Amino acid sequence: MPSLRLKPDYAEAFNSRGVVHRAKSDVGGALQDFTEAIRLKPDADAFYNRGLAHYDNGDVGGALQDYSEAIRLKPDYADAFYGRGLVRHDKGDVGGALQDYNEAIRLKPDYAEAFYSRGLARHVKGDMEGALQDFTEAIRLKPDYAEAFYGRGFVRRDKGDVGGALQDYNEAIRLGYKPKN
Repeated sequence: MPSLRLKPDYAEAFNSRGVVHRAKSDVGGALQDFTEAIRLKPDADAFYNRGLAHYDNGDVGGALQDYSEAIRLKPDYADAFYGRGLVRHDKGDVGGALQDYNEAIRLKPDYAEAFYSRGLARHVKGDMEGALQDFTEAIRLKPDYAEAFYGRGFVRRDKGDVGGALQDYNEAIRLGYKPKN
């Protein structure tokens, strides 16, 4: 990359190159570049991006630290709250995840993915009405959101609405829903 040869202290170039490494599934290269970007200029975007790479790599502790640092540096960073919510949920801290999803939604009210994830967390907590509302809102915001249709179908089934569940499952399949392993 010419900009790195000419200006080796160009943090934004390391951050950008890290994004490309991550897109190419080169998590090791991404982590190196994000770490160098942070060394040169510790900003919220570099910490957030490194948090994503840590999460991709299965390092939830590193992801949690980096998302938290991104939030400390930029308290209105909806994506960092969302990412930290995912990590907290994965670690079993569903209450903490709900707090982060709530903040992500407060900061970015059209955040379909945050509504979907909050719906999952509410379902885990037994809040079926809240989960149903969140999945429905995610669908309203993103009408082709197959995972949200599947999630809403799951809640409808649990609530005894077999017809509604079947409709949602059919729509999820039509939209190409594929379960994650």
